[in-house]
Amino acid sequence: MGVIGIIGISSPEIGRYTQFYSNLTKVARPDGTALAHVTGACISSNRNKIVDQALENGAEWIWFIDDDHRFPPDTLTRLLSHNVDIVSGLYLQRVAPYTPHRYDREEANGALWPKLLTQGESGLDEVLSTGAGCLLVRTSVFEKLERPYWRLGQIRSDVWSDDFDFCRRARAAGFKIWCDLDVLVGHYVIHCVYPARNAEGHWSTRLVEGEVHIASFPAATTVTGTGDN
Repeated sequence: MGVIGIIGISSPEIGRYTQFYSNLTKVARPDGTALAHVTGACISSNRNKIVDQALENGAEWIWFIDDDHRFPPDTLTRLLSHNVDIVSGLYLQRVAPYTPHRYDREEANGALWPKLLTQGESGLDEVLSTGAGCLLVRTSVFEKLERPYWRLGQIRSDVWSDDFDFCRRARAAGFKIWCDLDVLVGHYVIHCVYPARNAEGHWSTRLVEGEVHIASFPAATTVTGTGDN
């Protein structure tokens, strides 16, 4: 069997989270799925190279993923089952206030506003844009787009927005963008964990992101063993 699809990983020269690679081995994939791992400082350039590999091998789809995510084992199977052109799993921004990476409102200057989650939502949700950290795209989409497929600086020059620009041009070419609200994807973050003590001497644990206080909870009350990090 030839290549039917490609899992495309775009990352800097040094991978960010080793847990990502361990998790990826547990994700089910159809026979004929190849892996393309392209590294480099420019993520959009990496993604364009992934598309080139897919087209050269006659692949039917590309699952774009980033190396700071964690996927349920059935992620790829579920995304493929929808048989739509462009569909993402649901994940959150990796910085507070952790809004969803799905967008339903666009301003004249290209700014996008996240679509917040509401009670009872599930299934496929049509959106204006999503991130590209867990994005399944049929290769037929690229046949209707001009090269380079992924571009920087088209929305704003001061933020990384190649995914927004890709979704905008895909919509202009007649494609719909979907988000599967039942594919719940993790997004690794970096926090600082501090011991804290109040005026009465009670200890707690604080999570801090940069200078932002994220959460507090009681200090540990059980021991897991020596030598743990």
